[in-house]
Amino acid sequence: MLVWNAHRTNAIVIRNDGRNIRLVPMKSGKLVVVRTTRDKFDAEWQPHEYPLEKALSSFLEHAHQQGATSEALKGLQTLAARDQTVIHPLF
Repeated sequence: MLVWNAHRTNAIVIRNDGRNIRLVPMKSGKLVVVRTTRDKFDAEWQPHEYPLEKALSSFLEHAHQQGATSEALKGLQTLAARDQTVIHPLF
């Protein structure tokens, strides 16, 4: 899921267990995972209509150029791989 906040910061949710959310916000430099509660997430972030596949590509490119924590990179890569296995058989 791609989201953004009042500061127009884009982020990709890499894990949601119902109570806690892990997301990777796009920022200059190294990408890191931010953990937040569901209530705080709902108050600060809204869904973004930009295609997730394009956003993932952009985030992964940024991670390879600027760096990312292993948790952030693994979460983004897992999400990208999951989407490939869903989309690929359709074509």
